[in-house]
Amino acid sequence: MICFGISGCSNPDVRSALETDSQLTVMSFNIRYDNPNDGIDAWPNRKEWVASIIDESGADIVGLQESLHHQIKDIVSKAPRFDWIGVGRTDGMLSGEFSPLLYDTTVVRVIDWETRWLSPTPSIVGSKGWDAAITRVATIASFLILETADTLHVVNTHFDHRGENARTNSAALIREWTLSPGVALGDFNFTDTSDGYARMVADAELRDAVEGVEHEVDADSMSTFRSFDPDSDVFRRIDYQFVARSIEVLSYKVLSPIKNGRYPSDHLPVVTTLRLK
Repeated sequence: MICFGISGCSNPDVRSALETDSQLTVMSFNIRYDNPNDGIDAWPNRKEWVASIIDESGADIVGLQESLHHQIKDIVSKAPRFDWIGVGRTDGMLSGEFSPLLYDTTVVRVIDWETRWLSPTPSIVGSKGWDAAITRVATIASFLILETADTLHVVNTHFDHRGENARTNSAALIREWTLSPGVALGDFNFTDTSDGYARMVADAELRDAVEGVEHEVDADSMSTFRSFDPDSDVFRRIDYQFVARSIEVLSYKVLSPIKNGRYPSDHLPVVTTLRLK
């Protein structure tokens, strides 16, 4: 288990005198790892676009998936309002894919954070669990909301793409690690009819963020795995935000920007606006 604490971040003597609620915009975005074999969709051809989508979304906290270290650096260099936390899943340092959290330093501050591995031994760096094909991690953080001195707990993760038992057991871990008030976000690689999804919402402490919005959301518009091609017949919803019931969901949307006939990634970003009650 990789743990980090930042002193002086969670020590307000009193809650801010402001009576405003804490309201944040949160994004989850699988940006597709830098694979040279992606041709026209390779990272060098879309990195500035991805960074601008993230920056212009107005998100205060962003969970990325499939991001390599240099991809994170590319994004924050183009969107300097963000700092970030996370480690590579292979060695707990810089090697392998990250599930990092980016955060707007003018809006929130990190109280503490850690990385855990999705396995029966979460504290063992590089451990792999159950029938998972590869190593998976979660980045877990507590943020101080500067305007109101409230705390929001955030877990960002990427579940295994092959192991069904791994996804179900990983869901149990993420549910346990998501403190209240909190949000668990990421590429869960399951649909809403799976055992893993049922495990995430089993005890009614967490709910799918889309259920929190007042208006009905069209099923196709919720699809997040679309391939890079907007004309593809691939429609799968596997990226989610699960929020504590104490959090009000003001808006929910899946962004679908298109440039030169392509999406910015094979996944589409999920963006919510949340308010702590």
